[in-house]
Amino acid sequence: MAKTYTELEAWGIFIGALVIGVVLTSVFWAFITVPEDIKKIGREIKNATEAVDIEIPNDFIKFCQQVEGTSNWDNKGLRQCILKDPSEKNLIVMNFLCKKFNLTLSYGSFGVKCEGKT
Repeated sequence: MAKTYTELEAWGIFIGALVIGVVLTSVFWAFITVPEDIKKIGREIKNATEAVDIEIPNDFIKFCQQVEGTSNWDNKGLRQCILKDPSEKNLIVMNFLCKKFNLTLSYGSFGVKCEGKT
């Protein structure tokens, strides 16, 4: 036996189906129209979690520690060694360090600094 609906129930079913259709269509369009920025960020996060081969410049760090300096470096080739005291002895030692690692020597109120990219 077929069920008959009142006019109010029929309108309720129609409005409910219309709302569900709009919501499902909105969710569908949200998934297929993801902005390029979001996709790019996702790729960058994926690349950032991959293993990175880091080469530690042990000879540079060791030399900088021997002259009691503060060494900074990164995996893109930056090398930096800073001595707080800009004495003549430190200038000579840092000049040798700069020539050995092909860096630039600078000095001033910060001390003596060898820095550059290798």
